[in-house]
Amino acid sequence: MNRKQLLLLCALWMSIAFPVLAIDHPGITTNTLRSGAFTLLQDAKPTPILMDAADQKGINIAVTNLAEDFRRVSGTQAEVLSTPRTNRFILVGSLESKYIQQLVKNDKLDVKMLQGKNEQYLITCVKQPFEDVEEALVIVGSDRRGTIYGTYELSEQIGVSPWYWWADVPVVKQQNLAIERGNYTAGEPAVKYRGLFFNDEAPCLTNWVKQAFGTNYGGHEFYAKCFELIRV
Repeated sequence: MNRKQLLLLCALWMSIAFPVLAIDHPGITTNTLRSGAFTLLQDAKPTPILMDAADQKGINIAVTNLAEDFRRVSGTQAEVLSTPRTNRFILVGSLESKYIQQLVKNDKLDVKMLQGKNEQYLITCVKQPFEDVEEALVIVGSDRRGTIYGTYELSEQIGVSPWYWWADVPVVKQQNLAIERGNYTAGEPAVKYRGLFFNDEAPCLTNWVKQAFGTNYGGHEFYAKCFELIRV
């Protein structure tokens, strides 16, 4: 096998294997709505997302991306709420979120498994989390990045690969989606620090960045795509 064939094989493996390996809990979402699962999408209408407006900025960015991922799947962007004004929603927050703290205080949510952990998340359903609220799918992290990784796990569960932009991985359109009720976590990461190294930054990457984004070294739009991909 010559060098050119090897490079092509590596590129093909990355484009196929990475989208498959990124997801933590395969098989827990379905396009059949039923009583044993929490509805994420019904008739192309996403379930709203609630977050504490005072929670950390990085979590706000992840929630915004999740709302947009719902649009990619259904054609309609999920509504982001700052107050629990619907009877069902997805709640995203860190342990410092006022909504998460309220659930813990009222013995609605057990976060012992997250305390003292690094970048760990928990996805679970909570019945009657607040007054006049029927149910919430709660995504909570031991810290900021834990919450962010849990949020992106839900993006993958609804069918949006981390490689949707970099490798043009298609998003399958859905009218209905639900997630099995349960407690889902991936534990702490195997490595403390994670990042990306773009080989052959110049001239290949720098020329592409200038063509795609109009800057010599990449502005915030370019780096937003890089940091979003680190969720892999």
